[in-house]
Amino acid sequence: MDLTQRQQNILLAIVMDYISSAEPVGSRTISKKYNLNLSPATIRNDMSDLEELGLLKQPHSSAGRIPSDLGYRKFVDYLMGKHELPESEKEIIKNIQANKLSNLEHIIEQSARVLSALSNTVAIIQFPESNQDFVKHFKILPINEMTFVIVIVSNTGKVNDYLVKLDNPVSEGFFNYVSEYFNNEIIGTPMAMLQKKLSDLVTGNIEYDNILRSIYKSIKESLSYEKSKICVTGTSNLLKEPEFLENEKAHSLINYFEGEGKSKEFSDVFMEIGSSTNEKPIILIGQEISILELQNCSLIVGSYHVGSDITGAIGLLGPTRMQYSKSMATLEEMIKNLSYLLTNIYDITGKNLE
Repeated sequence: MDLTQRQQNILLAIVMDYISSAEPVGSRTISKKYNLNLSPATIRNDMSDLEELGLLKQPHSSAGRIPSDLGYRKFVDYLMGKHELPESEKEIIKNIQANKLSNLEHIIEQSARVLSALSNTVAIIQFPESNQDFVKHFKILPINEMTFVIVIVSNTGKVNDYLVKLDNPVSEGFFNYVSEYFNNEIIGTPMAMLQKKLSDLVTGNIEYDNILRSIYKSIKESLSYEKSKICVTGTSNLLKEPEFLENEKAHSLINYFEGEGKSKEFSDVFMEIGSSTNEKPIILIGQEISILELQNCSLIVGSYHVGSDITGAIGLLGPTRMQYSKSMATLEEMIKNLSYLLTNIYDITGKNLE
């Protein structure tokens, strides 16, 4: 929709003021705070027109206006300026590298914490999946003759452990055999292919193959979960926002993120969005998010790249009143840093983190 320059200026002022104050914005506020050289009466008329266009809404009859989802969309697509991230915040992001963390999970978790703290939103990062992430060590730790733990360590330092319970007791010799068999068969297997590799293993011994199937069944669910694993940090940031002081909205959010099935739903939606982004993060506002419980929020999703074939989704979730420009700048800086760190971790450029 086409707006006059005056209407654009008024919409921009309302969005910026509401993002800052969380209070409905009136014509007198705009007239006093912003150098638009317009009378309150002229501003009111344009505010009414903007409301009719669906860009503003009035929460109460006596109150000022606030942006609608469509108003935020107009702001993001056409009116939002580029935020220059302060050098101090860039240094905080770079200091993740200075910590010399060589463990993949630590880097993802630390990056999410920093991203959440700098943006005051919820940070979400998908753990990468790559053919360059492979099984380096395998070990069986017997607990008793019917229970043992399988430990699988990847070349990136990621440690996976799985508790396996058998229906019948086995001898100590079995543990030695299986340990040797697995080391011969799965060392060097890409982590992304591990589930299929395990499902195809056969020894030719009926008894042992039955036990191998039990092992596969025990860890299959965990392997499937790891494929869609994301790190979510900073949900408390949302609950501090004025929009979520109402108990109903707060409880809805808490229940959503704590619900196991809902978390899987969010993970799937988040990674699907991330896989569709190319050079620049995308912004979903309010009802543009397909998840009903999150339609009071906005979601910015991008993807980090490691080498040429490894990609993971990364994003921020905040209220629709979030600081879009700053959040976008913070996310883009983190994408750049995380891509660099993980490229070193996977040794694609020939460099290693010490």
